[in-house]
Amino acid sequence: MYFDNLAVRLEWIDPPVDEILFNFVKRKNNKETFKKGTTIFHEGDVVYYACLVTKGWVAYCLNSICGESRIACLAGPGRIFGLAPAFCQLPINISIKVLEDCETYKVSRDDLIQGMLEDVNLGIEMVSTVTMRLMCAFEGANIFSSLSSPKEKLIYYFVSLIQSGEYKEQEDWYELTVNLSHARIAEIIGTTRVTVCRMFHHYKNVGKLKNANNKIYVHKGLIMEDYEKIGISS
Repeated sequence: MYFDNLAVRLEWIDPPVDEILFNFVKRKNNKETFKKGTTIFHEGDVVYYACLVTKGWVAYCLNSICGESRIACLAGPGRIFGLAPAFCQLPINISIKVLEDCETYKVSRDDLIQGMLEDVNLGIEMVSTVTMRLMCAFEGANIFSSLSSPKEKLIYYFVSLIQSGEYKEQEDWYELTVNLSHARIAEIIGTTRVTVCRMFHHYKNVGKLKNANNKIYVHKGLIMEDYEKIGISS
């Protein structure tokens, strides 16, 4: 099975940027906050700056010709979005929407280019970040299309959050730091909200999921019993 390969990184969430890029953006001290539900970049926009997220979460959303929107990727604290579009200056084919109230630091295209010219290591990190974004997009699409059942896709969703470091470990439970609605999770894994509700209800009844303080807790048994070879360290 695809998951048997321990070298595979099960991550469709952008990885955090390296310290050199993080510090470069923050030094510009151009902070901006956004409320939940805000669309930061609209499909068709030409982007002139990138944003480093320091608090909260945003989503890359794909928009169909029928007007439907689907989450394709997440970016949270320590991640940057808008980097590639800022460089290429072409209309973007996605939108960036705020899932939780977030704090960002903006950096202009001109500052990015100047930084690359002045520091080769910073330039390499920018290229690496853009490349990793592309790899994550392909990987997420590949894995989700390879999974046959909503149950497998839901478990992969949980695993991807855990492997990207978005959890706190509490005895036999993983506390996920991202708590999306059932409708949002359904968008991500390609099923209906009703199906997600039913799966959550089932796993809560058997003691494998619980909610407390607006957080989702996933029991290690839910992950390991089906995908014990994924390689999550306990």
